Amino acid sequence: MAWLQSAPLVVFIFALGMVLLLAALGFGMAIWSGRITGALRGRTPVPVNALTEGYQLARGQAGGPLLAAPLSGRPCVWWEVRVWERVIGTYQDSDRSRDQRAEWSERRHDHSSRAIQCTQGFATCAVQPSGMTLTVPTEVRDWQGMQYPPEHRDPPAQPGTAFTPLTQQNSSYAIVGGKLQGDRYRYREEIIAPNSPLYVLGQVERVDPAQWVDDDAEPPVDPAFLKDKNSPVSKDARADEPPSPPDSEPAPASGLQGDPDAFGHIGWSEEADRQHAADMRQAQWRIGPQKGQPYIVSALPPEQWQGMPQQAARGGWVMGTLFAALAAFLLWARFGAA
Repeated sequence: MAWLQSAPLVVFIFALGMVLLLAALGFGMAIWSGRITGALRGRTPVPVNALTEGYQLARGQAGGPLLAAPLSGRPCVWWEVRVWERVIGTYQDSDRSRDQRAEWSERRHDHSSRAIQCTQGFATCAVQPSGMTLTVPTEVRDWQGMQYPPEHRDPPAQPGTAFTPLTQQNSSYAIVGGKLQGDRYRYREEIIAPNSPLYVLGQVERVDPAQWVDDDAEPPVDPAFLKDKNSPVSKDARADEPPSPPDSEPAPASGLQGDPDAFGHIGWSEEADRQHAADMRQAQWRIGPQKGQPYIVSALPPEQWQGMPQQAARGGWVMGTLFAALAAFLLWARFGAA
């Protein structure tokens, strides 16, 4: 313990901070996983055609709309992609020599924005694609290549799980003349396939069809108005009116428009608004996040993956407790030991 008392204060505070950070990570993982298992405990899946409003675990089938995953092109109803690019960085070693190393830098991380149609019989529930606490996909693909978009669009897939690990893939590369040789990109894609079973834990609300009426549709013309327009009196009155000015330029669209960038990002548009309204008009229910509660969308029954967050919760409590005890020992050894 003498070295703890004699170590510089800055070094001690840094070491203590790292231990406290690991303790916080352990407790955070335990609380997050515990909320998931607690929210699912004792819940029986309710078919979509038997839903009522409230926080429920809905059960149905992924019915659409049919999308194409942006990296593999696979048909799906939901996707999430991440793309990293290997970039060269220059670092100064302890001997003041400069060294070049390649590291992964994330270039894209997004998911589809269309509502997922969860169906059962003639009933449809629109599942909000954002705000998910946990997503259990049907398939996961993780591969590397030299181009973006990837030159290999059909990599092997692995089944989705509650915690699909983000492993660090090793691949051969070399830096020749300051340029990278070898695989430059890493791609990761998760999808929910069409017709997959779907289990959604969230806040269920009934859809009001009037809220999603197409505002662009022109209302029917009153026949009495047409009759007045065609009358001789109306024609004589319009003859005395000054000529109308030429048509002005069309007003710009209210939504954000633009071309996607090199990694597929694009702003919200009026077309996206119309698609969302069309999706909602087909649904009798919608389900989304509930404040303070987990929002889970899974292509697998909860009983097939619920054990993983339970193990994560136990491991988090053990990790947090051990590092918290270590932090207490460090404080005692530094300031409390005689």
